[in-house]
Amino acid sequence: MGKRDSIRKYGGAAGHLVIASLLNLILVVALVAQDPTKIAGPDTCQECHEAAYQVLQPTEHQSSYRTFHRQDETQAILERLGLRSARRAFCVDCHYTSQQATGRRTARTIAGVSCESCHGPAADWVDIHNNYGRDASGQRGTRETETPDHRASRLEETARLGMLRPDQPYLLAQNCFQCHTVPREELVNTGEHAAGSDFELVSRLRGEVRHNFQLSNDEVNRDAARDYDPASRNRVLYVLGQMLDLEYALRGLADATMSGTYAQAMMDRAAAAMDRLRAIQAVSQVIAPSIQQILDAAAQVDLAPNNSGSLVAAADRIRTVAQAFVAEHDGSTLGVLDQLVPSND
Repeated sequence: MGKRDSIRKYGGAAGHLVIASLLNLILVVALVAQDPTKIAGPDTCQECHEAAYQVLQPTEHQSSYRTFHRQDETQAILERLGLRSARRAFCVDCHYTSQQATGRRTARTIAGVSCESCHGPAADWVDIHNNYGRDASGQRGTRETETPDHRASRLEETARLGMLRPDQPYLLAQNCFQCHTVPREELVNTGEHAAGSDFELVSRLRGEVRHNFQLSNDEVNRDAARDYDPASRNRVLYVLGQMLDLEYALRGLADATMSGTYAQAMMDRAAAAMDRLRAIQAVSQVIAPSIQQILDAAAQVDLAPNNSGSLVAAADRIRTVAQAFVAEHDGSTLGVLDQLVPSND
């Protein structure tokens, strides 16, 4: 399948191209700390996405809101860092959703890792993304009656305001890696926090974060791949996950100022990601050139602390290649990767 067919398959050329034109803007939004004044809160999302909301409630991402700060391990890390509360420290960035309501001087945590942790602060776009215009009789429209022009305009506006949609896999998945690579040297070296976690994107989308109801009218929590094609989508997500793992290992290492547990963990993570990318390259000639660009970007820098500029530049280069990969491939020509992609088991 060619690029044009891929664009049509993932939601219509107009909407896709509009969002692509705003890609750099969205990245700026996604890579900075969330503005708590722009958080609508998961209860707002629940009004229309009840099934997805209920599926997420028992997950560790969400339930940790009531348990994370009470855990002995959390308290020990805070003590080593000289901090008192997980809900007042930088722990909030990855473990909680924080909101600052109108009239309040400070933000407060309202949930664990929730809807807006992945899809972006929603206060500015929540009333736009589900507005389908008017139908022929003048009544409020639905997804089925929405005109192509209105849809394109709606997608453009929500993207401009920071919404990250399911058909933007790079932008959504990079949120995962920002936290699962633990981008804080002091937290690891002094606080003795784990230096990241094993994170394989396809497996996570089948497990902890799976809430794929969109194409079933909130009836079926699908395998992420089945929204498009039973296997093709997972091939793309598998490759993307390895690219992101290397990108964020380099970004983490760029923050390292000294040799130690944190720097070594980021170097080890980068080396492991490069090995997996080489395994992909060995079986797929289709994407071998893209993989080589990424490997070259990493090979041209010194994987060591106090090398921030070069490491960030290499990570930015990997980001560009990864974005191009997900834009150009729908997975239909990557069947040889099925031997590498985790199975349903």
